[in-house]
Amino acid sequence: MAKMKSEGYVKHIGVSNFTVALLAEANKVSREPLVCNQIECHPFLDQDKVIAACRKAGMAVVAYSPIARGRAKGDELLERIGKAHGKTSAQVCLRWLTQQGIVVIPRTSKVERLEENFEIFDFNLSDAEMKAIAGLARPGGRIVDWSWSPKWD
Repeated sequence: MAKMKSEGYVKHIGVSNFTVALLAEANKVSREPLVCNQIECHPFLDQDKVIAACRKAGMAVVAYSPIARGRAKGDELLERIGKAHGKTSAQVCLRWLTQQGIVVIPRTSKVERLEENFEIFDFNLSDAEMKAIAGLARPGGRIVDWSWSPKWD
């Protein structure tokens, strides 16, 4: 990794799906600073430990599957909060993450959804709403889990 950076092929180095233990090991052995960890992150999955480890190391957190592959739609709490702000449940998920300083990379094949994803910066969630959304995390909330996955935090 360091050689790729020193030779100018990349400007920054990031990782994906690193647990707290993997982050500690990577930061210990890397000659170059790691700038981000791309992880599955949405209201139905508690990633607080990994997020804290990233912040401690000065790394950005990049959330993939930020609306839980569509699971946000139809969730009663997210729908209720969205209605109060004139937003969709997906927009509430994206706002919840960005309001925590997490970078989101939602996937869509529909132009109207792409436009909707950008319309999350004209409202703020209250502390009570943020806490309620965080309370949606449950065991088994992980969507992406391969047979060769690390032991998740």
